[in-house]
Amino acid sequence: MGDLITKMTSQVDQIEAGIGDRLGRFLQNLILFISCFGSAFQNQWKIALVGLSTTPLIVVAFVVLGVGLSRYSIKEEKAYSQANSIASEVLTSIRTVFAFIGQKKESTRYNANLGAAAKVSFKKDIIVGFGAGLISFSIFASAGLTFWYGVKLISVGESGVDGGKIVSVVLAFLVGSIALGLVLPEFTYFARAVAAARSTFRVIEREPRIDKDRKGEIIEDFRGHIVFKNVTFHYPTRPEAKTLDNLSIEIRPGMTVAIVGPSGSGKSTTIQLIQRFYDTVSGEVLIDGRNIRELDLKWFRGQIGVVQQEPVLFSGTIAENIALGCPNATDEEIEIAAKMADAHDFILKLPQAYKTPILEGGGSMSGGQKQRIAIARALIRNPKILLLDEATSALDTRSERIVQRALDQACSGRTVVVVAHRLTTVRNADTIVVMDSGRVQEIGTHDQLVALKGIYAKMLSSAPSNRAGDMEEEDTETDSEAEEAASAVENEMIDRPRRLSRDELRKPSKWTLSQRWSDAETMLEALTEMSGTEKTSKMKGQLMRALKLNRPEFPYLFAGLFLALASGLSQPAFAILYSEMFGIFSQISTPDEKLAQTAFYSGMMAVLGLARFTAQLLSGCALGYAGAELTKRARSLLFEAILKQEIGWFDRVENSPGILTARLATEVSALETVTGMQLGTLMEALSLIIASLVIGFTYSWILSLVNLCFVPLLVVSTALQMNQMSASLSPHEVKGSQVMQETISAERTVTSFGLESHFYTIFRQRCTPESIDKYKEALMFALVNGIASSLAIFQACASFYVGAVLLSQDKTTVLAVFRAYSAYSFGSQALGRVASLAPEFRKASHNVKLVFATLDRQTKSDANEGDFPKEPFDGRVEFLNIYFCYPTRPNTRILRRFSHTVEADQSVALVGQSGCGKSTLLQLVQRFYDVSEHGPNSGIFINGRDVRTLAPNWIRQQIGVVSQEPNLFDLSIRENIAYGDNSREVSMEEIIAAAKEANAHSFIETLPEGYETSVGARGSQLSGGQKQRIAIARALIRKPKLLLLDEATSALDNESERIVQAALDEAMAKGGRTSLVVAHRLTTVENCDVIVVLQEGQRVEYGRPAALMQARGVFYTLHNVDAAVN
Repeated sequence: MGDLITKMTSQVDQIEAGIGDRLGRFLQNLILFISCFGSAFQNQWKIALVGLSTTPLIVVAFVVLGVGLSRYSIKEEKAYSQANSIASEVLTSIRTVFAFIGQKKESTRYNANLGAAAKVSFKKDIIVGFGAGLISFSIFASAGLTFWYGVKLISVGESGVDGGKIVSVVLAFLVGSIALGLVLPEFTYFARAVAAARSTFRVIEREPRIDKDRKGEIIEDFRGHIVFKNVTFHYPTRPEAKTLDNLSIEIRPGMTVAIVGPSGSGKSTTIQLIQRFYDTVSGEVLIDGRNIRELDLKWFRGQIGVVQQEPVLFSGTIAENIALGCPNATDEEIEIAAKMADAHDFILKLPQAYKTPILEGGGSMSGGQKQRIAIARALIRNPKILLLDEATSALDTRSERIVQRALDQACSGRTVVVVAHRLTTVRNADTIVVMDSGRVQEIGTHDQLVALKGIYAKMLSSAPSNRAGDMEEEDTETDSEAEEAASAVENEMIDRPRRLSRDELRKPSKWTLSQRWSDAETMLEALTEMSGTEKTSKMKGQLMRALKLNRPEFPYLFAGLFLALASGLSQPAFAILYSEMFGIFSQISTPDEKLAQTAFYSGMMAVLGLARFTAQLLSGCALGYAGAELTKRARSLLFEAILKQEIGWFDRVENSPGILTARLATEVSALETVTGMQLGTLMEALSLIIASLVIGFTYSWILSLVNLCFVPLLVVSTALQMNQMSASLSPHEVKGSQVMQETISAERTVTSFGLESHFYTIFRQRCTPESIDKYKEALMFALVNGIASSLAIFQACASFYVGAVLLSQDKTTVLAVFRAYSAYSFGSQALGRVASLAPEFRKASHNVKLVFATLDRQTKSDANEGDFPKEPFDGRVEFLNIYFCYPTRPNTRILRRFSHTVEADQSVALVGQSGCGKSTLLQLVQRFYDVSEHGPNSGIFINGRDVRTLAPNWIRQQIGVVSQEPNLFDLSIRENIAYGDNSREVSMEEIIAAAKEANAHSFIETLPEGYETSVGARGSQLSGGQKQRIAIARALIRKPKLLLLDEATSALDNESERIVQAALDEAMAKGGRTSLVVAHRLTTVENCDVIVVLQEGQRVEYGRPAALMQARGVFYTLHNVDAAVN
């Protein structure tokens, strides 16, 4: 994912830099170079031909530059892409990183790729120094050789050769060399652009194995008949592991078919094949008798509604997220779908109701709330085929019951495929398919499979929920409530059309196009405010501050600048030698003396060229190293600064993972223009300008004043260019980075709902600047650039005209005129270079402000700030009169007057409906947030001390966490488990022991690479149950004093849940360990010492399970609902 984001941000910027005004300047100077050489040949072909004798060296230099820069630019981009992948992965799982104190480890991972990129960048700058030096030597040597050979021809009496011809040829070579010197700096940008384009176009031109845009067959009378016929399948990344093995299943129209089995048995794979995320290896999937490959894929996916195990929501409002399921959904339809998913009530309690904004990934909502919105999104399109992959796993028992009843009634007339671990949720299915190892083991109805007394019956009997069967009879009142809630919305949905037409599918939703991302402008305003872009801030101060980051490399920097200074001074020195040649023609009359003087000055030109070659090569090495280290250090510091911020900072829209990843990829790269080779270019140009002025005033102050008259015009034109460039600094790219990040990271959800065109349209809207304004800016920039480019010609005309006048009045000499002109020719070249760098420095200054704004920001909760108590944690946690609101929703109170004491060694379960504050309490214990100030006796206390006085990292060291949605990293299984304790090197024996404790060891051993198997991005190579078990092993590896379990077994099949729950019960029962458990399935917390019931952020009941049942209060009602559901 990070690689794709890099392609969409920094690589596209590099392509733009290579084909923008730089390309125009390159072609202009290249044509000038060719024209000058043509003029030289027209004047005297023999002398011009000798002048071209050094051309092979120039060709070698350009070949080395082209091949070397292209090769190393590709390697550099690859290293940065890998670093950006790590950054994206870390930022999307920031709570997991914080919980396991993985900031240092992630910085090390990130820096490793930065180190590789810095080495490649250093080699690239060496090549630039070598190529530039070789070209300079070739030009200097060519000029000297041309003069010498011209005088040689005169000395031997060659007809048609005189001083004027020689001067014309050499002057043409001089102007051509100036043009060539202006061409050279562009090569670095072109090489980067070529490397970026090669990588980018590889993606653009890639032919997908499954072309979703290919027109296919549309079934007019679509029924939803699905057949798996001898299907064998393995994932492309793991061809050795067969996921489905000769699978044959028939799902008749209108049937509800449940697929059950242990984790990794291939259940979810069948869901993916129905959506045609992959094609079968052998066999076929038939839809209404047609091979799925023959169907119009966009149309077919439009007939499907999907609810995934891990719901993905997008930035925008709740209404916009629901409307993503159906183009042009009305407000009424959105509310109906929300009611059907039991989401309407909790939505209305939010301050902005359906217009409440959701952060990227739904981070501001509980798991159950996200799941209900995802269900509403699937139901609003009223699909013919409904795919439910653990659709109710994140819901509390009441919500699950209501939603399950609603889903059961919504299934009427539809083909439904249900993947479930909880067998009690599929009892009413028409057919139940039991899978294991990719094959069908049993098939039949619930009653048939129970009577068979085979695998299904064994799984059913081992289900943890069955332990509650004898506690109480089902609460029929609650049952009736569920039926009533479900039927209340059924009639409202029944008359809606079931299928979406092709045209409707291709239309963007009116919700999301008119209102979606409306907060982007606010985001950018906040970015600007955060960056501290005060009008009075100086560009110079920002850039000097950036250079201070190069302090460790100051010796290299100063050495490089000194060598750049020497390289710059070599050009006015060459101008003096060059002008001496004119003195030879005007002051020396004897051929032998002319030839001797010419040989001397020609040799000096060659020596000067060799000195310049050496200076440029060594300068490239020194400044290249300093620049590479600065870029690496700045990226590293920015990444570390981001990881130092508090969790609340990441909840803000402007700090979403997509935007932060884009900033890391683009903002720091701008620093390359204020250091390294660019800084050397600037130093060389400034030294050349100063030396030119000194030489000019020394030989002719009148000509110097004439030339200086053009400087104000050049300064004004440069300022106008900078203003035009600054107008393009509005970060419209950042507007689209969040869309890009979300779309790529949620590619499965986007594909399932056919939202590719929708998000592409939004991306275009976010990224495309205002066309009319941009055309005006481009026209003005072109006008100013044309004026600036023509000034050199007008300057030459004025110099020679005034020089001729002075010569006619005997106020100067030919030598003085040519010396002054030669010096100012090189000076003009230097001014042009400075002018071309000015916009880059302006842009760099803008980005430096953003970088330093983050570096300077003082986090509100430093992970290492506070006490690190020497006494061990006793396991006692006290919640006292807690009030809490999330920083991004200050008007929505999550907890109010919550108080409870968790005694040492106790296991305490937090239960209640979704959104009541259970998971929030776990986040407060980890100090992801601090409670609202509400008096001196309000807060969370550990070891009798307010957690706000303790260092967050010390607190987190005592805690092991298993979250509702397991976040694994793109590492091996071994590394993911060891991630649970980043304070030391975890042994393999400990890793295996933790895996066995989490019931993960057996499935890990069956993998070809065992514990070294890569889990893929976000654990994509593993099933949900496998990911959860690795997450549990990760939490247990550190042998925590406090265990936090947030629906730790929700993704497991019954057998695994039973074993893992037993292991967790044993882990919680161990002496010296306190446990806080959040659970919707109440049967999983019956062994807890205390159960705390929350309702609207308050504790309404607490006590032992048996006592709460006898009290017949809130827990009693919740338990009966849970028993009825299960």
